[in-house]
Amino acid sequence: MRNILFALLSFIIIAGLVACDGEEVQDKDVSSVESSNEENEAAAAEEETEEEEEAVKEFNKEIIDNDSVKATLVSVEHIVDKDWDEEKYDIKFEVENKMDDTVEVQAREVSADGKMVDESMLMMSQEISGGKVADAVLTIESFEGDDLPDMEEDLEMILHVFSWEDMEQEENIDVNIEF
Repeated sequence: MRNILFALLSFIIIAGLVACDGEEVQDKDVSSVESSNEENEAAAAEEETEEEEEAVKEFNKEIIDNDSVKATLVSVEHIVDKDWDEEKYDIKFEVENKMDDTVEVQAREVSADGKMVDESMLMMSQEISGGKVADAVLTIESFEGDDLPDMEEDLEMILHVFSWEDMEQEENIDVNIEF
């Protein structure tokens, strides 16, 4: 009985392989596939720009220029990422350290439209070597689901510049950005 089933199964497999061998292969034009792929990439790029809205205000306004530092407000950017349901502000400063010591630049006492911004929403700490220039970015972002402050009129803060090497070297620079 086993031999008969084995012979029958072998015959079915061989018949199936022989039947598949007689088909002709048709060549297909692949240029249309490439163009649809390019269209998909273009559509994906458009979706990304729609999902991440960015509003950038360029300032290039000098805030301070003294013997120790020069700080310029470069831009204020409002970023909305709908994929991750995140919203934040990036305030970019270009800071030049005119001293020999390394300095740290931080944001303190930030307020928007006259209302103080919670410290847990703020991030800005940039180390700058002596004689170098660096971009210091103040990020205002809510990690706990709170609403971001409205920044329609102004943004006020203290730009705190200090040296870890010389604790007597410390400056607090008042910054007022009007929109």
